[in-house]
Amino acid sequence: MPAPRDDDALDVDALVDRGCELAELGDHEEAVRWFRRAAVHGDAVALFDLGNSLSALGRWAEAAAVHQQAADAGEDDAWLNLAHDLRQLGRWPESERAARQAIERGDPNGWAALGEALRALGRAAEAERTFRAAAARGNAPAALELAYDLRESGRELEAWHWVQVAADAGDDVAAATLACWRWDETRDPALEPQLRAGARVYEHARTSLSHLLRSTDRVEEARSVLEEGALRGEVASWLPLGNLYRDELDDDVAAEAAYRAGIEGGDLHSHHNLGVLLLDAGDVDGAIEHFSIAAAGGDDLAARVLREVLAEED
Repeated sequence: MPAPRDDDALDVDALVDRGCELAELGDHEEAVRWFRRAAVHGDAVALFDLGNSLSALGRWAEAAAVHQQAADAGEDDAWLNLAHDLRQLGRWPESERAARQAIERGDPNGWAALGEALRALGRAAEAERTFRAAAARGNAPAALELAYDLRESGRELEAWHWVQVAADAGDDVAAATLACWRWDETRDPALEPQLRAGARVYEHARTSLSHLLRSTDRVEEARSVLEEGALRGEVASWLPLGNLYRDELDDDVAAEAAYRAGIEGGDLHSHHNLGVLLLDAGDVDGAIEHFSIAAAGGDDLAARVLREVLAEED
């Protein structure tokens, strides 16, 4: 793919369009070259797109610097992406500030980024107070984040209240979350339409839908649903996809690849499932490694299995 020529640099829109085409094809390395040329004079959109491709390549420090430039140049959407870049770098105070800027500019996803930053900074109580105050003023995304926090801390009834408030206010992710929670409680197949609608906006609705499809003997459709999620970059799809490959299709090679993709995306439980697969294949050392990682991350089942394996080895 030829690099853009110097005389092309004047046509910023054309350069950005070409960069976007390449990014959509997954060629972010080449996209970066086109976006850089487009951004040379500080165009906010070109900077934003350049930051996004740098993020896709895991070049977080560069992405953060570019997203900051885009935000300063007036691209409001860049604040949320900056918060995510800074999260990856562990720069939580800066991530908090970027998330607050995203909220101030009307980005509903800023609430989740803010909550993550505050919790990472050991300010969970402040996060709850912030969400509760905004939720009481009718802010649906804040109400949803409050619901997640309450559920995580075991306050189920209050969590149900706030997720319903957010869903009633028209928040699509809240509606999808509500469908997931209902599925977890009831396993009611009648929830399929809500889960299908929710899968478009909430990755856990997709995984719940896949469980529903498997439970009603639609294995191929469940696989298709999860593979679509994996292609969309939804980390939550990899673990159930690996389980489906292994349990339903007897394909341990594909299952291992799915579990490893889940691990790469940060899914702790994929370590446990990969450990089980490796143990069954006779790779005890590999299994112990993955059980140990999962156990260290708080996976109680992995910790129990690890103790059993180590006892057998002694």
